[in-house]
Amino acid sequence: RTLFDAGGVFALIGPTGVGKTTSIAKIAAHHVLRHGPRSLALITADVYRIGAQEQLRAFGRMLGVPVQVAQDREVLQRLLKEHEGCRLVLIDTAGIGQRDDRVGQLTSALEVSQVRRVLVMNAAAQPGSLEEVLGAFGARDTAGVLLSKVDEAVGLGACLDALVRHRLPLLGYADGQRVPEDYHAVNFGRLVEMALDRQTVTRFPALSMTDNELRNLFEGSHV
Repeated sequence: RTLFDAGGVFALIGPTGVGKTTSIAKIAAHHVLRHGPRSLALITADVYRIGAQEQLRAFGRMLGVPVQVAQDREVLQRLLKEHEGCRLVLIDTAGIGQRDDRVGQLTSALEVSQVRRVLVMNAAAQPGSLEEVLGAFGARDTAGVLLSKVDEAVGLGACLDALVRHRLPLLGYADGQRVPEDYHAVNFGRLVEMALDRQTVTRFPALSMTDNELRNLFEGSHV
């Protein structure tokens, strides 16, 4: 069972273009298939890009779930009060570069007691960029990380190394644009296979780990 299966209120945060809106659509679609549309609420706090609101609304229409806009923290609190009976509430947020001063404003706007932040990270990003993103978005204070664009990454070593060093739970990953097929719960063996090429695995068989060892390494305790 994933963290999202357990239910709650989650805001997906991260830089521009990492796939937050699409990730929400994928998670939402999986949830609706299991629990029905009435158990889900979709909120967008992205007031900078009208296109992002329309994209989420389009996904919402396909799922039979209306999308509401939270212009500020007060509106967000009111909407969350309205949706207290929902099993899962997903909040889309504006994409802001990790060097943008508005990152602090975004964090402040989400400082509502029941909201848990989830950082979406581009698996294809360079190591230096990953470190900047983790620091700017306060990764240690989040519920965990979703990896996007896994299909575009030459290797996964840098992002998995960052997760291990910062002791961050990996909640899921996406390897394409299809909704919901290209979103996956964590498959630890598959991720390690993608992170290590065949030659490395052959030369260093001691790198082989059991599923439980991999789970303890990457997932941590987050449910």
